[in-house]
Amino acid sequence: MKARTKAAKREAKRGRPYMQEAAREPSGRVSRSGIDHGPADIVALKARARHTGLPVERAKDQKAATFIGYLNLLGPRDGLSEGQHEAVVNFMSLRTSYLRAIKAPGVVLDGEMGQPSDEVSEAYEDWVRDTKEAYHECRKAIQEAQNDNRHVNLWAALDICIIQDQWMHHMIGDVRILCNSLARFFRT
Repeated sequence: MKARTKAAKREAKRGRPYMQEAAREPSGRVSRSGIDHGPADIVALKARARHTGLPVERAKDQKAATFIGYLNLLGPRDGLSEGQHEAVVNFMSLRTSYLRAIKAPGVVLDGEMGQPSDEVSEAYEDWVRDTKEAYHECRKAIQEAQNDNRHVNLWAALDICIIQDQWMHHMIGDVRILCNSLARFFRT
């Protein structure tokens, strides 16, 4: 039996040889199908593009992840204008502040007037009162728009399409009317 060199012994101890030219999955594992999928973000972007019907370049925009953002990317002719989108963003911010003000369970507190100290300060009380008042005024504006448009359900559009962020294409008209009322409210 022939003695091996030190290098030969090290080579023998190594594990499975690395395949340089193999097609790989996004995790880095060798693909069994032999198809190279590319980086994981490309796969996700292609899936988002297929789901939304947008080109891959427009699907890269962060707005494409939500229904309201998707409608904004479609533009004012088929979806929402910038003003309508901004009104929805303002409403969601107001709603989050309202939920913090009433100390609703499950609201993420980031230290922005959300946790009062042992002594409740006057500034905190003013913030809570102003936030509650603004939220109730916003709801009144939505109800007025609902009263003017009895053939649509703006409260369902608000809950399902905006708050829950579900993709309901048959409610796009209702969402537009709702966004118009929110834009009017936040303009004043």
